[in-house]
Amino acid sequence: MNVTHVVLHNGQLGKISKEQRAGCFDVWETALKNPSFAAFATDCGLLGIRVERAEDLDAAPRQALDHPGPALVEVMTDAQLI
Repeated sequence: MNVTHVVLHNGQLGKISKEQRAGCFDVWETALKNPSFAAFATDCGLLGIRVERAEDLDAAPRQALDHPGPALVEVMTDAQLI
């Protein structure tokens, strides 16, 4: 199946962090140490692409969509991409 997934990897429990901020609380205990989802996808036979630089944001989804099979694009959402 030609299915492409995009994972926004922010290294935290985003919904919980958002609720803490909305309640004017300090963000606490929401940091996660995740594996590379792109590497895991590759290990499972998919095309796995990890985007770590803003200048790669345009090419990665195009490469995944052009791939003749399942693909996963993992976008690291740290300060250099925002």
